[in-house]
Amino acid sequence: MSDLNPFTALVNEGETSKPLSDNRKNTVEEESLISLLERIFAFSLNEEVAKKKGYRYLGDLFSTCEKKLELDSESLSYYLCERLLSTSNNINDSSSENEGFLNHSRENQTIKYLYECYKVYVEEDLDRRDGYHIIKEEILKNAATAFIYPEIYADQDLFRQLIDILMYDDLYIDFFKGLCQAVDMNEENDGSSLKVFYEKIINLLTSDITGQPLSTFDMRIFDILKILTMQENYAIKFMECQEPKNPSSGVSYATTALGALLNISILPKTPGSEYEHFGNVMSHSALDNTENIVWNKVKMITDQLHLFFLSLLKLSPLVNNMVLNWLSQCIAKNSDREKLWNTQISIDLNLANNTCVSDGFMLQLETVLLKLSEPFCNKKKILKVDPTYCAVPNDLLQEKKIHLLNMSGQTCLLPVEQEDSSEQRPMANSFSFISECFYFTHTVIHLGFVVAVERTIKMNQEFARLERLFEASRSGSRSIGNPDIIREKLRTEMTKFLSYKAQLTEPNMLASMFNFMSHTCYWLCQVAVKQESTDKSNYAPSEESEISFPISNHIPSTLKCIPEFVVNNIICFVNFIKRFNVSVFEEQGHQKLEPILTFILMFMGNHGYMKNPHLRAELAEALEALLPLYGEVISRPRTIESFQRKRLFAEYKFKQQVVRSLLEVFVGIEMTGQSVEFEQKFNYRRPMYKIMEYLWETEEYQNHFRKLAEEAEENMEAVLPPIFLRFINLLINDAVFLLDESLTNMSNLRELQAAREEGESSLPPHEIAQILGSIRQIGMIARFDNILGKDTITALENLTSKITIVFTHSTMVDRMASMLNYFLFNLVGPKKKNFKVKNPKEYNFEPAETVLKICKIYINLKDSDAFCLAISQDGRSYSPQLFSLAEDVLVRIGGTSYIDEIRDLAEKVSRKAEEYQASEETTIGAPDHFLDPIMSTLMTDPVILPSSKQVVDRTTIARHLLSDQTDPFNRSPLSMDQVIPDTELAKEIREWVKGRQNAR
Repeated sequence: MSDLNPFTALVNEGETSKPLSDNRKNTVEEESLISLLERIFAFSLNEEVAKKKGYRYLGDLFSTCEKKLELDSESLSYYLCERLLSTSNNINDSSSENEGFLNHSRENQTIKYLYECYKVYVEEDLDRRDGYHIIKEEILKNAATAFIYPEIYADQDLFRQLIDILMYDDLYIDFFKGLCQAVDMNEENDGSSLKVFYEKIINLLTSDITGQPLSTFDMRIFDILKILTMQENYAIKFMECQEPKNPSSGVSYATTALGALLNISILPKTPGSEYEHFGNVMSHSALDNTENIVWNKVKMITDQLHLFFLSLLKLSPLVNNMVLNWLSQCIAKNSDREKLWNTQISIDLNLANNTCVSDGFMLQLETVLLKLSEPFCNKKKILKVDPTYCAVPNDLLQEKKIHLLNMSGQTCLLPVEQEDSSEQRPMANSFSFISECFYFTHTVIHLGFVVAVERTIKMNQEFARLERLFEASRSGSRSIGNPDIIREKLRTEMTKFLSYKAQLTEPNMLASMFNFMSHTCYWLCQVAVKQESTDKSNYAPSEESEISFPISNHIPSTLKCIPEFVVNNIICFVNFIKRFNVSVFEEQGHQKLEPILTFILMFMGNHGYMKNPHLRAELAEALEALLPLYGEVISRPRTIESFQRKRLFAEYKFKQQVVRSLLEVFVGIEMTGQSVEFEQKFNYRRPMYKIMEYLWETEEYQNHFRKLAEEAEENMEAVLPPIFLRFINLLINDAVFLLDESLTNMSNLRELQAAREEGESSLPPHEIAQILGSIRQIGMIARFDNILGKDTITALENLTSKITIVFTHSTMVDRMASMLNYFLFNLVGPKKKNFKVKNPKEYNFEPAETVLKICKIYINLKDSDAFCLAISQDGRSYSPQLFSLAEDVLVRIGGTSYIDEIRDLAEKVSRKAEEYQASEETTIGAPDHFLDPIMSTLMTDPVILPSSKQVVDRTTIARHLLSDQTDPFNRSPLSMDQVIPDTELAKEIREWVKGRQNAR
């Protein structure tokens, strides 16, 4: 037997061809070898040895066998096979001195048993001894056979055994490598065994991941993933298994192993699933505790996800390509998430939830990409991002070696004017991974973070609505609903809201995103100021350029390649921080805030950089979010310092540009060619008024307003009206509209409240419900108009306190005076009772404060003769008693300190009225062609409009062109330099007036 034993040579230090000369020595060595094999495999053919050492006794299995029943390497394969097929527990349980040394003699699970054998082999350090590798090969061969022909062990879950080994032990790497090699090299392998092996283990692993919630997620799964992808050929097999069953469906990507990992978050994995956390949060301390627990778990998972993706991307170019292709396909198939209807419909009713991956999935993927982006989030490396990446059409992606699909169809900052012309957007020859990672990250933020934020805001609004309903139901109002049902809905909405808020405010994610957004803003500014290069192979800024204001008129063509959603991501993030976690501004510091402010000023005030007026107006909201102490925090009350934001506005090197950019966008959202819907402009201007109010508190910013006013004073008749003049014109327009709407709404509310009181006892419930609905609807509109109207009047009060010439100029003074007269008359005159409603504070209606502000504006402008004359000539609202009525109200509201000045104003207005009346008598009966066709007043400087040939007064057309650069008679484009002075008519009017005066 020994002559046939291949292990005989092991004791001869490599002399494999020479027989042993000492028979006794050979016998001892064979006995030693048999003892070693018995230790490794924990079975023996010797009953006495089995009993003594606690091995499994296999002698009875071969009692009829003719061959010699001794354990040696020649018969090892045969005996090991029989051991694996044996299901009996034929184990000698008698105690021995070696009890407990080996316990896999009792192991009946095939893979676990073979692994224990492998461990003993390793412990014996047999790999270092020539020839003993045959033992390892036998172990691995039998393990591979089990996986290739699992029907042999049909009663066992072989893959579960393997996962348990990979998860719970620490000597699995070599075992797994050897197992994969054995599977791949099996004699009957047709080349697919390893792929089938990987598919089965990954399917089981995916099932395990899918079934685990965040709170109990087993982090050892990541150890398994590292082993499954530790070398290129394994990673390739792994990625081949990530193809979803239905590649055309976005949601199917969550059923893959990668997708299942990304789906582990605070939020539900599928539509209609229960929210795991915040189900019964009764106090702020409980909320904090729950948030910290889930944040810690989320951080642990995202850190491991990041490392896993990073290892795959670094493994080899082929694996890198497979990973990026998977991500690109996943993003493309879930692009419906950006559709408007996706965020407008309730989460529970939204069909997109059944076709796209969850919000949690996208937010986890976003965090991973943010971490992958961190190495290039510095001023040097971010300049390597090429702005032309998104100009590459799908059919050139492979040529350019990039992956993100459908980017060339995105709406960009500047449009390509003629799609069918020869005009082409610039496109680099190749793109770095930095560029690719940058755009991948922004795309996922657009599909994930932005969508989730919009949903969170809607949840908060719904929660507020339910709170009002609940309070109304408890007060006994009819047709409201059952308080218990509403309370349960409140609890459900609160759980949803807190879950989304926790996912979106995870501290590490916010820090990474803030860093990413700050450097994105820096990069956008550098792209905008970069001069065109002769090198057309690369359009990245590469080197920092100096930024200065005013910005050059040069408009880079690369802005035609940058999608608008990049800017929208920045706006959404900054506004989210203001609403939900304003302390992040302080944590990040003014150095990271400064690039954001510079970007806002450059792009908000320059439509050459960004065509979309809506997006530029939304930048004003982002600017308002940066203001100190203006953060609206949806959380428990807390004192939030604003040192960093105060420092930002105090030390900012382009402070002089803040006011100008603000006025540019204020005017730009209404000017011809850039207009937005009439009602929408008030939503956009609301934050602008807040910014003005804050800036006006600082003398340096006041001086910037004054400087712009001085420029306007010097250029009142310029071809293009000065920005400050156009701004004041629109400010007055807003004040007229908003205050008028406010009074109308308050009058309607008064009537509805009276109807409700009268009908409580007589009207049927459905009519009462209709009245309540109308009150709520009009009340919301009234509240908005009142808030914005008050902001407008405040802006006028502040500006007129330091600046008067623009407001009293001939193009403005009549409108300014008539506006003030109209609202003062309504608020202090006999009609004031029409606006008294119940609970006026609920609608932010503060007539006393408005009267006080209007009186201050009168006082600020009272030194102007033109203004006093304009007040007296307002035939609609002015009367000699107007200021007497105002005095009575000032006494009641604590404004007695202004009474003397109001009286002085009243006297001056009266004198100017008498003077005007005397001169007006001379113009009575003027010919019709002497009168302005728009204002019906005697023209003093008639001009001819070139296209319509109409004659109007210069002041009239100048005022019209401040807000609309068209001929008012035929809508043709028009500017002041095009009007033609009608000198003959002007001379005729002067002579007629002179003749009337002489006749007197």
